[in-house]
Amino acid sequence: MNKILLYNPNPNPHLKAIDLPLSLLCISRFIDQENYDIQIVSENLYNNPFDVIRENAKKSIVFGVSSMTGHQIYDGLKATKIAKEANPNIKVIWGGWHPSIYPTQTLENPYIDIVVKGQGERALYDIIKRIEKKEENFDGINGVYWKENGQIQPNADRPLEDINTMPPIPYHLVNTEKCLIETEFGNRTINYVSSYGCPYRCGFCCEITVNKRRWTGLDAKKVVDDLEKLEKVFKVNGISMYDSNFFIDRQRAKEIFREMLNRKLSLRLGNMDGRTKQLVESDDELWELMRETKCYSILTGAESGNQEALDIIKKDITVEDNIKFAKKCHDYGIKVVFSTLVGLPIANSNFKHIAKKTDEQITSTINMFDQLLSFDTRHRGLMFLYCPYPGTPLYEESLKLGFQEPKSLEQWGAFTLYAKHTPWITKKQEFLVPMISSYLFMFLDSDTLIWIKERIKNRPLKKKLFVSAFKLLRIIAKLRWKYKFFYFPIDYKLFLFAKSKNKSI
Repeated sequence: MNKILLYNPNPNPHLKAIDLPLSLLCISRFIDQENYDIQIVSENLYNNPFDVIRENAKKSIVFGVSSMTGHQIYDGLKATKIAKEANPNIKVIWGGWHPSIYPTQTLENPYIDIVVKGQGERALYDIIKRIEKKEENFDGINGVYWKENGQIQPNADRPLEDINTMPPIPYHLVNTEKCLIETEFGNRTINYVSSYGCPYRCGFCCEITVNKRRWTGLDAKKVVDDLEKLEKVFKVNGISMYDSNFFIDRQRAKEIFREMLNRKLSLRLGNMDGRTKQLVESDDELWELMRETKCYSILTGAESGNQEALDIIKKDITVEDNIKFAKKCHDYGIKVVFSTLVGLPIANSNFKHIAKKTDEQITSTINMFDQLLSFDTRHRGLMFLYCPYPGTPLYEESLKLGFQEPKSLEQWGAFTLYAKHTPWITKKQEFLVPMISSYLFMFLDSDTLIWIKERIKNRPLKKKLFVSAFKLLRIIAKLRWKYKFFYFPIDYKLFLFAKSKNKSI
């Protein structure tokens, strides 16, 4: 039996990988049906993942990597080099968001043989079948790019396939116990995805390029089949939803909630992604069903408290939609995590003008956060510096304004999505935005202490010290937010130091 080796790179060098490697489980759907020997490797599944790769690459025909832009590229290249050195004949296949945007540039790396652009389930199956036949040509497999005689060969793009035609996610391929995490909505939470794609046109999002504004969702009963299996077989009590937009088909969402009630499932859904305008306009039945199933939280791209910024993004919502949504969620007992971004590129502007507009975006968004928190102290705000992401409309505008894009896969590996990359962001803005997002709101959020205490419950002394420090910092954070005093950030610097020493938080 031929062995397939798959690797899920760590997306953040400062945090320990904790999630279920969903992308690799999903692309294994078809090959698992034929009982291939599939080994999935990630940092949370093995203590020494690179040693596991080095040993198992020797007897594998394929080494697959799924990668987003950023540190996953760096980590994935390190693993790829190890696999190729252990077995020069192994075929290295890369897929995921970044290779789907830059398939040719990805293939320019000497260690990578094949790239899958877009959906990878059927493509990987077809590739493996040809490799087994000792074929070097992958012509006709949509979405696949490969190297032949040193030349990069492309195929046509692969249309987004209805995921209802695919086998269930093969959870048995990994030790799910090592992928369970503590959250405020369940101390045995696991990540799950029920749909692919998004039809909207947000200017910062690469869904436009990768999935071409298409969407496919798993039928409601199949979704609940998965949820029931996770609850009854794997004893999961919380589901962190990873859909790009869970509420695209609101009738489907209702059917999922009804089916959960019919089967008397007790697990809770959290971080469901949805748009404020569409959910505010939804009927009461959807909201009542969310309350009955005890849905915990919705993650939404509020994007900004500044209407001009929302229009630049082409978000097709208003600030008032965000406010109404926050109130509606409070009325139905649902927490909201509001994601926002500042520092957008503005066409035909100089850096001074954009920096001024960025200050306005920060101020407006802080004011919006104040309104959101007035409804519910559990609501949480996230603020990020705009990061030019390849394959998006605003990326092209950023290039015109002087953004220096990485020129190779290796350079993209050093491209962190949470750092300053645009020349118009000031040092003050560069410091203030992550302070608000990753520090102040961590302590303003009354739920934070719940899940952190769970993650360090087996270390009593450390837990006691942390809880004491947390309560002190929460007082400071509340005072800073109340008076909007962001100067002399000694407490923030101490927080960053402590965080750098503990990858579990």
